[in-house]
Amino acid sequence: MAKRWILRLLKLIGIGIFILILSQIDREELFLQLQSVNIIMLGLSFPLLFCIYFCKTQRFKALVHTTDISLSLQEHWKIFNIGVFLAGITPAKLGELGRAAYLKNVGIHTAKALSIAIVDRLFDVACIGIIGIISAGVLFGWKFLVTLLVLAIIGAQIGRIFWKKMTRLHWIEKAIVPGMTWTLVSWSIYFLWALLIAWSIDISVSVPILISTFTVTGIISLLPIAPSGLGTRDAALLILLAPYGVSAEQAVSLAFLMFISIIFSGLLGGWYWVKGVR
Repeated sequence: MAKRWILRLLKLIGIGIFILILSQIDREELFLQLQSVNIIMLGLSFPLLFCIYFCKTQRFKALVHTTDISLSLQEHWKIFNIGVFLAGITPAKLGELGRAAYLKNVGIHTAKALSIAIVDRLFDVACIGIIGIISAGVLFGWKFLVTLLVLAIIGAQIGRIFWKKMTRLHWIEKAIVPGMTWTLVSWSIYFLWALLIAWSIDISVSVPILISTFTVTGIISLLPIAPSGLGTRDAALLILLAPYGVSAEQAVSLAFLMFISIIFSGLLGGWYWVKGVR
């Protein structure tokens, strides 16, 4: 019970940040920004979220198929989307681990099911971590990048120890190549999705800066203090894009459109969840 209340209180921090930001900006200008959005470009961006989910479903499938259990692509799609829905309503996307419960229901041992869910998440963490180091150099200067590289080397040594323990689970080796391939494809589509939303509200910052901003923002939005990055994403975009002439209202509009798109894309998983997909 105490843990549930802690999680609820953590989510309130992000909501509080969002309310504070709204109180400090020109809300009329914000509404004008949202009214002037390029509907066609925004509409083109939304299906890309499901392309991302398809890539990650394939990665999830590759991990599950290292077991003796074989599920259809349709079943994997449903389980993955349920994870997307649960991630959207929990801080730091912890709800993604709910996929382990569905794997357990089809006969996979609890420890193995949790391992699959965690390794699936680690693919994204590794990818965004590498891109994040480069992004920090682009946004904050290469001296800052050197500091990050030193920290990354230390982290790599710790990761190497962790990886040795993980590779004792020999099934992981079978999924490394397909896992990294689908991860890279999914993140490429993610950046295209985010760029289309930025362009739909006439943010004309260079592509490398925007990609770097989205990367750092994505890392910050994983902080377990907000549902689906509400508030944290707004604050990060507002601060990171301000030096490039992007107004606070544009930054908040961008964050809001990204948030709404993610929430709506998660409704499919919510429907599967309510329907009781096993």
